[in-house]
Amino acid sequence: MDGARVAAAPISWGVCEIPDWGPQLPWERVLDEMAQAGYQGTELGPWGFLPTEPERLREALGDRGLQLVAAFVPLPLRDPAQYPRAEAEVRRSAQLLARFGAGCVVFADAGDELRARVAGRPHLTASHGILPAEWASYGERVTRLAGLVRDSYGLAVAFHPHGGTYVENPAEVDALLAHTDPELVGLCLDTGHLLFGGGDPADVAQRHAPRVNHVHLKDVDSSRLRRLLAQGLSYAEAAKQGVFVELGRGSVDLPAVAARLREAGYRGWLVVEQDRVVTDDTDTLASARRNREFVRRTFGV
Repeated sequence: MDGARVAAAPISWGVCEIPDWGPQLPWERVLDEMAQAGYQGTELGPWGFLPTEPERLREALGDRGLQLVAAFVPLPLRDPAQYPRAEAEVRRSAQLLARFGAGCVVFADAGDELRARVAGRPHLTASHGILPAEWASYGERVTRLAGLVRDSYGLAVAFHPHGGTYVENPAEVDALLAHTDPELVGLCLDTGHLLFGGGDPADVAQRHAPRVNHVHLKDVDSSRLRRLLAQGLSYAEAAKQGVFVELGRGSVDLPAVAARLREAGYRGWLVVEQDRVVTDDTDTLASARRNREFVRRTFGV
């Protein structure tokens, strides 16, 4: 996959924006292990995890030979009254990313308690989602924010379908892309969350190839996921119980995803993620190395 580069994200070290997710490792250890495992870059992680003072962050990344790739920014997009809050969140991250020549801002819907409870159950997300008449205004807000990111900060936007949010299942992904400007809003192909939401990541990569401008590589243990969802667990509860596994150990057809991206000539970042809870004695470095080697074998980078 000529031109593609491989990064990691702090979530693989248990660093998550969801409150009470679990223990948070020191950022120094996280960046050290990313570099030791052979990654070329990192996403920002939750605001405030990595240093946000530009010179301090520049030193932290430079000492380890890492690039700042992107930032995941969950936004309250469904309620029009929350637009000013969403814009403030976007500007805060975009301003920092622009100083580092990062590739894009990764938008996601922030979801709510209802969607967290029905996540991973397409028959329920389909009936507890954005109404057909609401998609045009929802898409307009996303497009407007993406235009701001491009015009004010010179950055691209990739929209991230995510478990527990209002853009999760395949129909919602299609609707989001149909109601946003393709010149402004790309697609973050997150292989794990697409499968979690009931989709086929390889199919999405093929059907929406022109929109894919950022990739999150994840794997999912579908058998465990089905058991946990049958018990009534929410998105976060299921994710914290080992649903997301190391690459190649789950149910995502990652070789097929690699083939679709190769056919499309994808040249952007491949960001390895494993949404999980870790502790101080978790061998996160060994896991990071195994994931990096899988990407090398399967994606050729």
